[in-house]
Amino acid sequence: MIKNINLIDLGGNNFMAQAKLHNEVMVAYDIENSKNRTKLFKKLKDISLQPIQKSVFWGHLNKAEEDSVKRLLKEYCQKTDKAFVARIALSEQVNQNNSIGYDKDDFPKNPHEYYVL
Repeated sequence: MIKNINLIDLGGNNFMAQAKLHNEVMVAYDIENSKNRTKLFKKLKDISLQPIQKSVFWGHLNKAEEDSVKRLLKEYCQKTDKAFVARIALSEQVNQNNSIGYDKDDFPKNPHEYYVL
């Protein structure tokens, strides 16, 4: 079990200075154990993160949800596994045409832009 997970800031922002209710985050992992990998995949979807690759998730989370993700990574990752949670402005990058196969509708800038099915 991993003991400590910290957020990575890929935008150069000071987390303490941000007053957002939700932050755009990316979660990525490389987990060897298939059962743990499958369980984590389902749990991250339950938190409303969207899988954008097999082991990469994206979405808007509040602080409590970010803490839940870190707890889940600690629970399902073994010492040989790798994982991270990063606050990232992926929606801005996609809007600047810095991606292939994705468009701006795949990554709404605000949580209220999601469609409820």
